[in-house]
Amino acid sequence: MAWPPEIAFLAAEGVGPDLLDHAARRARFQAVGADEVLIAEGLIEESFYYRALARRLNCACVERAAALAPGFDYRAALRASVARADPKRENFDWLMAPRGREVRKLLALGEAGAGRVAICAPKIFSALVRAAGRHALSIDASFALSRADSRLSANAPQLRWSNRLAVLFALTVLAGLLALSSELLAFTSLFLSLLFLAGIYVRLCAFAASPAPAKPPPPLRERDLPTYTIIAPMYREAGVAAQFLRAIGALDYPRAKLELKIVLEHDDTETARALRAAGLPPYAEIVVAPRGAPRTKPRALNVALPLARGRLLTIFDAEDRPEPGQLRAAAAAFAASEPSLACLQARLAIDNGGESWLSYFFALGYAALFDVINPGLAALGLPLPLGGTSNHFRTDLLRRVVGWDAWNVTEDADLGLRFARLGYGVGMLAATTFEDAPTDLAGWLGQRSRWMKGWMQTLAVFLRRPRKQVRRIGPVQNFAALSAMTSLVAGPLFGPFYIVRFIHDLCCGDLLAPQNPTRLAFAALSLGVGLFGLAALIAPMILGMKRRGLKASPLLVLGPLYLLLLSVAAWRALWEWTRRPFVWTKTEHVARRSHAASDATNFPAKASAIKARALSTP
Repeated sequence: MAWPPEIAFLAAEGVGPDLLDHAARRARFQAVGADEVLIAEGLIEESFYYRALARRLNCACVERAAALAPGFDYRAALRASVARADPKRENFDWLMAPRGREVRKLLALGEAGAGRVAICAPKIFSALVRAAGRHALSIDASFALSRADSRLSANAPQLRWSNRLAVLFALTVLAGLLALSSELLAFTSLFLSLLFLAGIYVRLCAFAASPAPAKPPPPLRERDLPTYTIIAPMYREAGVAAQFLRAIGALDYPRAKLELKIVLEHDDTETARALRAAGLPPYAEIVVAPRGAPRTKPRALNVALPLARGRLLTIFDAEDRPEPGQLRAAAAAFAASEPSLACLQARLAIDNGGESWLSYFFALGYAALFDVINPGLAALGLPLPLGGTSNHFRTDLLRRVVGWDAWNVTEDADLGLRFARLGYGVGMLAATTFEDAPTDLAGWLGQRSRWMKGWMQTLAVFLRRPRKQVRRIGPVQNFAALSAMTSLVAGPLFGPFYIVRFIHDLCCGDLLAPQNPTRLAFAALSLGVGLFGLAALIAPMILGMKRRGLKASPLLVLGPLYLLLLSVAAWRALWEWTRRPFVWTKTEHVARRSHAASDATNFPAKASAIKARALSTP
């Protein structure tokens, strides 16, 4: 068998013909470089390959440090895998990290073409470029969106007083609900009734339109699968590091077309040690975020975005366990969709709903949202807030909207609405990622308060220049997005007080026997909120339980207490928005016992098995 040029020279370096034959076959089958197969499947070390390539080209091989030219464009260097060296400090002009076709071109030029060039492994090149451009990378990760359009960022100067105005507004509404004045109470009740009815209407429409799981598009051939980047932001996740790598290792996707960027904060050495101890696969790279503010998940994502080589990109959290076929399903769905479809949201499901009453209601909420409501919104072509994980993107469109807002603590909801504002579509993916919900009150309250604080930030951004927005995305889409986001915030804030007033008027007031036409109108609105609101709460939950296979439990009697806790979280979020608007409340994760088996943890052992199979393949 004739070996491709990018690996043929390895025979002289002692690599056996069986491994070269295996790589050549896999490369043709997957339409990738044979060198990428050898390295990604762990059959040879990346450092060994690039040292051998340097000897073949008779050029320098950089394995540690190199000085790059001052003022270079780190984004352009990462895209091209080429950077200009500092001529005053290095004896070469260019530093390159070639792979696949680039290696072929370089070999075709021979030693003459490689003169004044040094090569290095891609991970070393990435680290050198990030180190040399760390100041620009840090600034871009924090402020790229606000520089592109300050009105799209939660850190916009125009929004600095939004939180204080929101507190004043919330207290005014609350005072109106508790007022003794019948006129003020009537006005407040009318306002909240119309607000709630709008959200209820959108939710019921989504429920009615929610489709049953459809037949997925045909899978793509191996050679037609696009390159895929996984970004995993982590902070203090040493306890689940091994579990996460097992989950990623279980994904069914060609390793030569896959890359994993794990983003850590500069002081999180414990997680870095745990990841290395668990055995990082060759397609994985630890990226240390440069120092800077804010220390949030979206900023970490922005740090990794310039490094992504994949045509498609997805986000996984440290505790996630995606279904093995999720990447293939997303690739097939994107191939069958319009080019303007920017994102597919996988369905999220809670895997530990039986561990506490809080996680049980968490599981019910996820089933209603990701198995019923969001698919319904997508079927209607309406904007939908994304979940915080398992979002699959077209990388070029994600870059076109300037990535994530580093200052929004629910960057997922913000990005989903920004896609709609800029004319891009968001759909649902019929594949699931399993997560763990907080089981204790402190963890649950911290996470839920952060979510609600982020929804408040997102709503404040969305309300900027409403007339222009209506013209841009249309009145229906604008109404649906505004109603859905407003109900996510106003429902927990005012819902319990509204319910108490509703029960009082039902038992002691004239709700069932209004005395005049005005009171009749108020009564009709209040009864409509009560009747249809209950339906909008229960119906999606029942359907979601059926689709997700969840069973009813006596814990359902604690539903009113759970709704009251949501209100506590909302008021805490409003307070945090005024005092600590950009602080990211960390949710602690622990490895699940059912996923803590010791087998298949260490990648070198798996690579040895792959190598043995390759050697035994005829």
